[in-house]
Amino acid sequence: MNWDDLRILESCARNGSFLRASEELGLSHSSISRRMTHLENDLKITLLNRTPGGITLTDAGLSIAAQANDMAAAALIVKNTTENTARLSGRIHFETIDSTAFNLMGYLNEFTLLHPDVEIDLHLNQNMVDLARGDADVVLRATNDPTQDYVGHHVADHAFGIFGSVDLINRYPPDTPLNDLPWVLWGNSWTDEWMKQLGLNPRVAMRVSTAFGMVQAMRAGIGIGHMACWAVAQDEGFLCLRAPDEKRSLQIWILAHQSMRRNQRVKTFMRFLRQKIVADRKLIEGGLGSPTRPLNRPLI
Repeated sequence: MNWDDLRILESCARNGSFLRASEELGLSHSSISRRMTHLENDLKITLLNRTPGGITLTDAGLSIAAQANDMAAAALIVKNTTENTARLSGRIHFETIDSTAFNLMGYLNEFTLLHPDVEIDLHLNQNMVDLARGDADVVLRATNDPTQDYVGHHVADHAFGIFGSVDLINRYPPDTPLNDLPWVLWGNSWTDEWMKQLGLNPRVAMRVSTAFGMVQAMRAGIGIGHMACWAVAQDEGFLCLRAPDEKRSLQIWILAHQSMRRNQRVKTFMRFLRQKIVADRKLIEGGLGSPTRPLNRPLI
C-alpha cells in the first residue's frame, strides 16, 4: 500500500469530490480516481461510493479516513516544527483586498509566530497587481480567470449572498420585499447586472469602492447589499436575506509569479495560507453561519 494514498483519501473524504481534492492536492482528477482504485484493490475493500453528484464514503472508508486524518494532523505538526527550525527570514510582499485581509489576520499572526524572522509587508489593493513586474511576491485574489503565467492554487470559492444589518431590517415590516429596502452597491458596478437579472430596481443609497467599505456601510444601516459570506456570515449584527447564489461565486486563488517557484520563504508562506483557508472552506463557501438559515425575503 502507498501511504500517500491515505492522504488522498482523507482529502476526498473532507472535500466530497475528486475535483475538489485534486484542486487541494495539485493532482489531476484522473490521478486521484486511479489512486483510490489502487488503494481499494490493495486493501480488497470498497472505500468510496462514486455518484454523479460526487463521492461518499462507505463505513470502512469513514473509519480509514478518520485514521488518515489523524496521520495528516501529526504530519502537519512535524512539518511546521521542521520549517520553524529552518529560521526563514526576510520580507514577503503580500497583496489582497481590504475585507479579505481582516479575515486573514489570525492566520498571519500564527505565521509570524512560527517564523519570527519573516516580515510581512501587507498591501491592500482592490486591483490585481503585476507579479511579473515585482509589484508583489504573493497575492490572494477572487477571480475566475487567473493570469496564465502565475503559479498557485484555487483554495476555495467566495459565496455571495444578500445581507443586511439587524438594525436596518428591524425598521421594516417582516414581509418587506428586498426591492423596497435601500441598497448599498459596489462602486465598480460589479453587481448591477445581477440586480437586473433578479428584477430589482431599488433605491440606491450608496455606492462604495472597496469591500471593507461596503461592509461598514451595511453595518451602519445605510442599506442592504451583496456581500461575500466570509465577511459577514458569522457576524451577529447581520442577517442573510437571500441564500448564496452558486452562479455568482468567485474562485479564490493564492498566486505568485513563476520565478518564485524556488523561493523557500514564499513557498512556505503560500503553503501555510493554503492550508488555513482550505480548513475554513465551509465558512467561506456559505456552509456556516447565517447563510445556512436565510430569511429568503421576497424580491419584489
